[in-house]
Amino acid sequence: MSGPALSIIIPSYMRDRVLWDSVRALRPQIRDGDEVLVVDQNRPPLRAPEDLGGDWLKLIRLDRPSLTRARNLGLERAAAPVAVFLDDDIVPGPSLLDNLRRASAAHPDRILTGVVEQKDAPEDVPTPGRIDLHTGEIRTNFSRPVTGEVPFFPGGLSVIPKACLPPRPWFCPAFRGAAQGEEIDFGLRAGKRGIRIHADPSIRIFHLKAEEGGCRAPDFRRRFFLDHVFNQGLFYGRHGPLSGMPRFLRRLKGFVEFHSRGSPDRGRSWRTVGRAAWALSQGFLTGLAYRLRDR
Repeated sequence: MSGPALSIIIPSYMRDRVLWDSVRALRPQIRDGDEVLVVDQNRPPLRAPEDLGGDWLKLIRLDRPSLTRARNLGLERAAAPVAVFLDDDIVPGPSLLDNLRRASAAHPDRILTGVVEQKDAPEDVPTPGRIDLHTGEIRTNFSRPVTGEVPFFPGGLSVIPKACLPPRPWFCPAFRGAAQGEEIDFGLRAGKRGIRIHADPSIRIFHLKAEEGGCRAPDFRRRFFLDHVFNQGLFYGRHGPLSGMPRFLRRLKGFVEFHSRGSPDRGRSWRTVGRAAWALSQGFLTGLAYRLRDR
């Protein structure tokens, strides 16, 4: 199969068995010139199984866990002209990498994505989903086949030619924790430079959504609420219309009220509300600073 060599970048956090099962499933599809870069954020650091030895597999250490920093580190180390981002808990389609090569050769100036099957796909969200910049709401669903131009891509299945990268830092390092919205932020910034995103249904993975590790790791779960509020503020500060701020705040109000609810005898946790307000303001100001810098 002709086509460009691929640098397959897999950020991994607190996963072992399911990660290596995913890499093992990719191994028969690796061609000369391809490489798999696992960005290791585990504690203790990962060791590759003996049956996966070879120059095609590289472990890159990142001591401070961050999904967007892991993506950027993978891009810095990638040797091939085309970077492929995959989650660390997937089952690849039987011809995933050859289909990626074919689609990349056909659309060398576009970011590519495909179908992400999973058991709990949101049936009420059409494919590929929707973004409401006035409220900051993001709902995505790539579980159904779609062909042609799409406005964004899922972080766990994307093909990015290096020529399509926006200015550094490529993925915004300010996103916290599970970095909700980071791939949408990337796609919007790339779109402003005229880069288009193309969906090809032959590019297909099954996302296992493993219970251990990743964004389901205990420390990520503990920080989820405040990290999510910060990330929402960051995204809106960078991309949302300032005139829509009241709608954005009304939507966030419901989210904060739900997560700050207390027991019937103690009532709402106003300490949690205060911490959320601080995280939201910090995220918004961070996003606003990026917006001003982007001009």
